[in-house]
Amino acid sequence: MNRISLIILATLLLTISNLTEAAKLKQRAYSKQSETMGVILMHVNWGRQWSCANYQNAQLVSLQFEKTSLARQGKNKNTEIQLKTPSRLSVNPVDLPYGFLVEPGTYAFTSWSIKAARSMKDVGYLKASHEELVDDTKYLGGTVNVEAGEVIYIGHFDLDCAYSPVPWRYYAEGKESFENQKAEYRKEFKFLRNEEIKYRLLETTNYGRAYILED
Repeated sequence: MNRISLIILATLLLTISNLTEAAKLKQRAYSKQSETMGVILMHVNWGRQWSCANYQNAQLVSLQFEKTSLARQGKNKNTEIQLKTPSRLSVNPVDLPYGFLVEPGTYAFTSWSIKAARSMKDVGYLKASHEELVDDTKYLGGTVNVEAGEVIYIGHFDLDCAYSPVPWRYYAEGKESFENQKAEYRKEFKFLRNEEIKYRLLETTNYGRAYILED
């Protein structure tokens, strides 16, 4: 295969992959589709954590969520959420807000990767693939459901370093903390100022603990 053919093939593959990815939340798209689509909000901390389990340091590299009903049927637009670190070298250890416009339905946490270093010369990656986290109708990463017209908060994602570096779904704890969280989302996405933001964490036993926000 010549160089031109390889470029065309790479462009085609990139175009196909992008057709499935959920749109990052923008006002124009939201104003047109707010009644037929759902919105998923979350925070991610991509910062490096030192002395993480048995590693000198570790940091999140990627997270992926997929609509469960399409696992065997191919994928449509707005059915995948793909998040990647802004940099694999240096990222401020802060929680960054993300919002995605998605098709209504149930979404599963389907893959992740972490950069982990035992030393400056010994650097590798820890990963869980789609095949490892999706087993027939079992979604080992956890799931969350979003309906048309809903805006939901599903948690904060960061590292857990207790035994081995893994992604962990944390959460805003208590009503006051969640009110502060909603204010931050409305500042980031000003067009959500008058929308109800529901507290609905990714339900998972492998990557987080259950928590119910009391009224």
